[in-house]
Amino acid sequence: MGVRVYFMVYQLCCEEHKYLAGLRREKESFEKLIKERGSMPLPIFEDKHAGKSDAVIKTISTRLAGGRKELSTVASQVIVDMREFRSTLPSLLHASGLLVVPATLTVGDYILTPDVCVERKSIPDLVAS
Repeated sequence: MGVRVYFMVYQLCCEEHKYLAGLRREKESFEKLIKERGSMPLPIFEDKHAGKSDAVIKTISTRLAGGRKELSTVASQVIVDMREFRSTLPSLLHASGLLVVPATLTVGDYILTPDVCVERKSIPDLVAS
C-alpha cells in the first residue's frame, strides 16, 4: 500500500517562500556533500601482514657498518609534528603498521631515528628557502 502526501499552500505567501527556501538549502547542501565526497582521498586497503621482505628490511641499517645483527621485534615508531596531522601522511604511516607518536617539534616534521629527521616542503617553499 502506497502512502500519499498532500502539501497544500497558498501561492505567493510566506509559507511557500519558506518551503521553497528550505528545498533550495537542502539541494545545495546535498550538492556540496557530493562535491566534498568526490574530492576526498580514497582509503588504502592493504594486507597488514608483514612478509619476509619486511624482515630483511628491518635487519638492514645503512647507518651502522655491517647492519644489525638481530631482527627488531619492536614496532617501528615515527615522531610526527602536531601540525603535520592536517595532511594524510601520518594516517597512512599508522595504517602501514608504524607507531605514530604526536609531538610538537622545533626541528623537522618527522623524526625517524635520533640521527635522522625529515622536513617536508612544498615546491614553492623549497624554491623560496
